[in-house]
Amino acid sequence: MAVTKQAAQRATTAKTKAAKPASRLIYPISADDHVWEKPDTFTSRVPAKFRNSCLQIENKDGWDWWVYNGNPVRKVGTAGAAMHPERGEYKRFIDAPPAAYNALERLKTMDKDGVGAEILFPQAAGFGGGAMSGGDTELRMASIRAYNDYLIDEWADVSPRFVAQCLLPFWDVKLAITELKRAAARGHRGIVWTTAPQEFGGAHFNDQSRDPLWATAQELDMPVALHIGSGPSPGDRWSGYSFYRGLAHLSTVAITSNISAISNLLFCGVLDRFPNIKFMSVESGLGWVPYLLETADHQYNQQRLWKEGMKMKPSEYFKRNIYVNFWYEKQGVALRKLVGVENVLWEADFPHPTSTYPDTKKILRNILKGVSSSDQYKMLEGNARRVYKLDYKNSIMPKSVGISIGA
Repeated sequence: MAVTKQAAQRATTAKTKAAKPASRLIYPISADDHVWEKPDTFTSRVPAKFRNSCLQIENKDGWDWWVYNGNPVRKVGTAGAAMHPERGEYKRFIDAPPAAYNALERLKTMDKDGVGAEILFPQAAGFGGGAMSGGDTELRMASIRAYNDYLIDEWADVSPRFVAQCLLPFWDVKLAITELKRAAARGHRGIVWTTAPQEFGGAHFNDQSRDPLWATAQELDMPVALHIGSGPSPGDRWSGYSFYRGLAHLSTVAITSNISAISNLLFCGVLDRFPNIKFMSVESGLGWVPYLLETADHQYNQQRLWKEGMKMKPSEYFKRNIYVNFWYEKQGVALRKLVGVENVLWEADFPHPTSTYPDTKKILRNILKGVSSSDQYKMLEGNARRVYKLDYKNSIMPKSVGISIGA
């Protein structure tokens, strides 16, 4: 029987549709979002004798400040700027939207903005815990445990879409190992560390006395996050700046601190001694990485560092051990093959001034246009699942959270 022209066309169309896979929804995992500690986060968890000295809010001249051991640490300030009508400062904690500090309200915000899960970082405690670097050891340890317990009690236990990372006492290796094991048992998936513990009374980042801690992190397979701002400030803030120009300058120059930190990490020997450890460069973007790696490899060759025990080129250590985040970079994404797609995660940086909120989906569609669906999935979701060992089902969230960009 002769096949009609229409039937042949229908068969061809059917084969084409069958060969083309259905568009895959991606549920983006933000590898850097911040929780606001509540006013009673520390006072309700530390022993009674520390309730007047642990981190707590005090109002000074109409502005709420976090105060530790009697010393002002930071204003509530711009920490919730993404939700502020003018992307500016909140003078009082109570003025900020509850999504800053309440897990259930945060989930509503995530659903609306298209964020599947959040890997959490502190705010008042400092991006590496530096805000609690003073006082006696007992106060400092009580404060660190209070923060770590808060993340589990009021965030991770509310939903698996919140991924807890613990702070550790960077001044004492034995205490750090003990707290790391306790935090891991409670459900923490990563470590928030500082790029410069030596600035807060600890041994230098590179000091081999810390090797037992790196060994424990490697054994537990918990990535070590190095957030910008966790060490010394990368530059001063000119008094002549307007508030918003100064904020823009600070947010722009802040990434340079992690360029230095990652260069140090490549050469310091830690990655030689601990080949399976994972480090995250957080909120520093990715466009600078190819230049850094090219320069580092050049210097490796020029200084003949294989003679000093470096087993690989710096770019090879990076590919094996280090990860970076992006959130708005179109040019950075264009360089992803030079960085290594397997080494790239995405972040929203909610609720900070530079956050993609409330336009996350729009921004992602713009910067990922033309990127293969495979690369999109790895950078937005798959790599974070792998690095942090996340096994929750996307079915726990509304389907509207998912995004399909198309290659």
